[in-house]
Amino acid sequence: MLPFKGSNDCFPVSQRGSRPFPNLSAPSAAFPQTAFQESFQAAAQAVPLARTQRRATQQRISSSGKANSLRSAQRRRGVLKQGDRFSFGLSSFIDEYELRGIQPGQQIEINLKSNQFDAYLELRDVRSGRALLYGESIDAFNSDARLVFTAQPGVRYRVRVSVSPNPVSGSRGEGRYSLRTQKISLVSGFNFFYGYGLVNAAAAVAQVVGQPVPIAKLTNSPNWGTNAIGAAAPWAKGFEGQDVVVAVLDTGVDYQHPELAQNLWRNANEIPANGIDDDQNGFIDDVNGWDFAAQDNDPNDSDGHGTAVAGIIAASATAQAKGTASRARLMPVRVLSDNEETEDSDAVAQGIRYAIRNGAKVINMSLSSSQGSSLFQPLSENIAALQEAAQAGVTVIFAAGNDRQTYGALRPLEPAYTALQGLGIAVGAVDRNRQLADFSNPAGNRRMPFVVAPGVDIFSTDRGNSHRSDNSGTSFAAPFVSGIAALMLSANPTLTPAQIASTLTTTATTQGLNLSL
Repeated sequence: MLPFKGSNDCFPVSQRGSRPFPNLSAPSAAFPQTAFQESFQAAAQAVPLARTQRRATQQRISSSGKANSLRSAQRRRGVLKQGDRFSFGLSSFIDEYELRGIQPGQQIEINLKSNQFDAYLELRDVRSGRALLYGESIDAFNSDARLVFTAQPGVRYRVRVSVSPNPVSGSRGEGRYSLRTQKISLVSGFNFFYGYGLVNAAAAVAQVVGQPVPIAKLTNSPNWGTNAIGAAAPWAKGFEGQDVVVAVLDTGVDYQHPELAQNLWRNANEIPANGIDDDQNGFIDDVNGWDFAAQDNDPNDSDGHGTAVAGIIAASATAQAKGTASRARLMPVRVLSDNEETEDSDAVAQGIRYAIRNGAKVINMSLSSSQGSSLFQPLSENIAALQEAAQAGVTVIFAAGNDRQTYGALRPLEPAYTALQGLGIAVGAVDRNRQLADFSNPAGNRRMPFVVAPGVDIFSTDRGNSHRSDNSGTSFAAPFVSGIAALMLSANPTLTPAQIASTLTTTATTQGLNLSL
């Protein structure tokens, strides 16, 4: 499992300083299992939601050469071979196709398949020659490529076919391929990319209390996301997440950070450091939570990802950037190791159950299945634990994933895709201009609780009494929504997960949201 982060480069790389994001996988009745999933199921891991990136390659060829035509619903076959145009930047022969018959606003999926070379796609602007999007491997176990985009007015598009600049072992530099385009079917009232829209804390809390919550804005917060979601309005009415316990399933939390320490959950029934399981919950001296990665009672953060997530949820009112729910209680539950993976495939399920049984009302999961494994199914233990959370009245918030640019993702990663089963709320990321982040996994074309929140260049707490302002990825969008859920519960503690999901989706707004592609 990996944490979800992201950035604006043209290749995969981690959002907050170059790291990936968490990961799960396994079959369930709702998700049929394939043979390759069985082969890799035992190795499924969890990691924080970050996105890996590489710098765009400098091209020493122009894009003004002759290109074949390709229509919006067509399959073409071709061969990369000696004698084709050559890109020195990609170190590959290339073929190019100009897209025809595409209307502005249409959402187009392009797939490149080859069993002879590691496929790579680029979408380019014919007039400027600029690369707009790229698509590499569809997933970690498949060398085909895919990209998805929305056609913009006045733009002519060209698709470039080549071998990946980072080919898998054994890949050839030429060979046969199949290129296919298709229009994506849309769902009325549900956007393929951003679902129900940008969350609105003011409108959500107003709906819960049954009265207007006047708009309020902060003028001095370094976290632009706070104003983007309207969090100051419920604060002004006295709703700040009072005593709502939010479990952070992540790389741990720096519970000595002065902006987090006063909001940490403590197990009042446990006597510190006496070596006895005083409350008989199965965990000895779990005063501050539990570390399921190392199976000990110290869920401290040696990475920083979980500390940033925690700060967005509930940094104290005196913090440089006040958390979304600054009077909520943070329960550190470490499920990811120092390398942002799970050594134990059951760690995430164990963490979910720990949170449920120790009083959490909201669980934040800024993690996903292995990077690129968007076709993997969730582990049955995780599904069972998420079902227990729903039955216990615990709301689960997922980061959607950071694979749109890298792998041409068509929907949220696991476990966020379990939102389709009513097991939580999936969250994508937008930037300060309300533009969907290029890395953010889309909602897809099946209606589910999916919203977006700020997730690019987010200011938050970091390990060692410090801060970072470059946190990017759906990992850092999800905690805004977890914070809003805590605000709603402080306004009405009887809300069910279904009511919270319904309120968040019906009060989300699509106004001003846009796509670069």
